[in-house]
Amino acid sequence: MSKNISVIGVGRLGICVSLCLEYAGYNVLGVDIFPDYVNKINNKTLKSEEPNVEKMLHGSKNFRATTSLEEALAFSDLLFIYVATPSSGGETFYDHTTLGKILMQINKHRVKNKHIVIGCTVIPGYIREVGNTLIKDCENTSLSYNPEFIAQGNIIAGMFYPDFILIGEGSKKAGDRLQEVYETIHNNTPIARDNPTEQKISTYVPIRRMSPASAEITKLSVNCFVTTKISFANMIGDVADKTPGADKNDILTAVGSDKRIGYRYLEPGYSYGGPCFPRDNRALGGYIEKIGIPPLIPRATDEMNKLHTKFQARQLLDSGIDEYTIDGVGYKEPCTVPIIEESQKLVIGRILAENGVKVVARDTKLLLDAVRLQFGDLFEYQEI
Repeated sequence: MSKNISVIGVGRLGICVSLCLEYAGYNVLGVDIFPDYVNKINNKTLKSEEPNVEKMLHGSKNFRATTSLEEALAFSDLLFIYVATPSSGGETFYDHTTLGKILMQINKHRVKNKHIVIGCTVIPGYIREVGNTLIKDCENTSLSYNPEFIAQGNIIAGMFYPDFILIGEGSKKAGDRLQEVYETIHNNTPIARDNPTEQKISTYVPIRRMSPASAEITKLSVNCFVTTKISFANMIGDVADKTPGADKNDILTAVGSDKRIGYRYLEPGYSYGGPCFPRDNRALGGYIEKIGIPPLIPRATDEMNKLHTKFQARQLLDSGIDEYTIDGVGYKEPCTVPIIEESQKLVIGRILAENGVKVVARDTKLLLDAVRLQFGDLFEYQEI
């Protein structure tokens, strides 16, 4: 198997994937459109708030970047694509424009004998209905879907220690190749290297291979199941809060004791937010509706998520507070990266501020700057 891998799009996710591949022993060539960014990678001067990126970049020996897609196509027969597919609404729910343009550029080069792997989130049916058409002139070239299940602010750890690997193989040969790559990564994690005798225990990761269409649905299904679990837990928590003598923590701990349910994501707290959970839940609902099935569960999950945040805000207002501090403004806890997208803490803060409560946002300068850009002087700010 060739040890060369090309990664097209080395932004926040792509660079993490590249560094993990390099750590596992591959020669990695990354592609990005910004010359200054590419130079910082090659000079190892890139600054990143994503944990371990700078450390791994400084220690890397076989990872470099380029602005030349043509160079990347010649470098390897395995081409990973990690570009943004932001929420767009409508029938597709994701903006596939950048992804589509890259596939069209690859097609113009009429590459042969390549395995193209999409790692960014797409709507079910994209590879069959659009992707394969865009590379129709590429002889003996497969198009697979291999999204990562990671969290911003913890991407590298998520790459090394995932719950499972999802491979929507464009061909059996592509699936075999991807499986071999991932088995190499998980036999070369930091834990496995530092503790060779614990390697089997620490690095076993289920690999689920299926068609691209099945993988497209699986990716959304996993996130939607988690969001449903979060909304259910918060609903029960709200019920307990309105029931004299009931304790939401006791209830949900007992419910999670059932092995069919489990404890993960089953505790009362804030509603879910961030760049993935809300959009993936809505996207699956949109796709379900498009094919003629009422999307009752995704819709109820989304609605309960919003209602719980309003419930929390109302509880605070009814308590008569005149000042409130938001400790940690990110979309999750803890959050080291400046991502506040659909942060429910900030939604609560906005409701309180609009009702006359003095609200103080408390976090690092990096995250507070993101809040200032969106909310201006609605809050007061306290850096830590």
